[in-house]
Amino acid sequence: MAEMVSFEDIVGQKQALDVLEKAFKTKRLPHAYLFVGPEGVGKETTAKALFLKLVCHKQEGCNQCIGCRKYIKGIHPDVEILSPQGKNIKIGQIRDLERKLRFVPLEAPKRLILIPQAEYLSREAANALLKSLEEPPPYTLFILIARSTNYLLPTIVSRTQVIRFRPLSQEALKDLLINRFGKIPEEALGLSVLAEGSIGRALRISEKGYLEELSRLAHALQQPDPTFLLGLAETLANLREQLPTFLELLLVWLRQSLRAQWGLEDYPSIFPPPVPKSIIVTASHLVEESLQRLEFNVQRELNLLSLFLQLRELWNLAEKTEVSTKGASST
Repeated sequence: MAEMVSFEDIVGQKQALDVLEKAFKTKRLPHAYLFVGPEGVGKETTAKALFLKLVCHKQEGCNQCIGCRKYIKGIHPDVEILSPQGKNIKIGQIRDLERKLRFVPLEAPKRLILIPQAEYLSREAANALLKSLEEPPPYTLFILIARSTNYLLPTIVSRTQVIRFRPLSQEALKDLLINRFGKIPEEALGLSVLAEGSIGRALRISEKGYLEELSRLAHALQQPDPTFLLGLAETLANLREQLPTFLELLLVWLRQSLRAQWGLEDYPSIFPPPVPKSIIVTASHLVEESLQRLEFNVQRELNLLSLFLQLRELWNLAEKTEVSTKGASST
């Protein structure tokens, strides 16, 4: 049974933690928080750390008492976590929650409700949840988590206390990767650049083999036979929900290539070789368009193949231009 993270272990979110710690110590927790900020910066970890303090018999998150152990095992009777069923959090889930909220907590001082992907509330579910937020029982604490307030009904946002979480600094990310996750310094430095403030993204890039797939793509873009790209598009399409992470990594590769060629930053050694400078802006627009098509459920494999073929054409044109320019300068 693994211990949960405490407030003291959360990095780079001092402002948010100070607000929560003060409310906890003075027993002035509101009925509902909304944690907003980039993916993977500690929002859900912070929510779970606060819940741990509240269920703890010592009110400190000791990891040892019966309340803590039940919570860590996921069997605490006063804690509810609502996650999407399929694509959305459905109205039936909110109705079930409403029935449970009629009863006072059994063991903890409050009934604790966590909605870690609140942007996936269906419209019907969001409207049903609004009733509980407007007239909450005095013994409840909701924590909703979203990337931005823009993803939620304004009426829901207005009935919560919003706490904003910031991207982690590159130095904080690097230290976290070394000290908590055992990465070697060179890898931690590279990942801290690529992750752009998100420890969650850094770990996914490291563990899911995305860098290896990116290297395969860089190689395939320079091959005369487009068959390589067809196979790669088929493989990457199977990433499904994680495909946006790969495309975002592709954008980071383009940006880092440009920054390095402008002399603004050192180029991360764990990346494939830089992209030709002349195509970076156009290539970035193409990747962003591909990301947008994912949101509209365009067929993933065709979407990727179209993107890769366009990038290949740009790369070939850049190489021909470079050869032509060199030839002209030598005569």
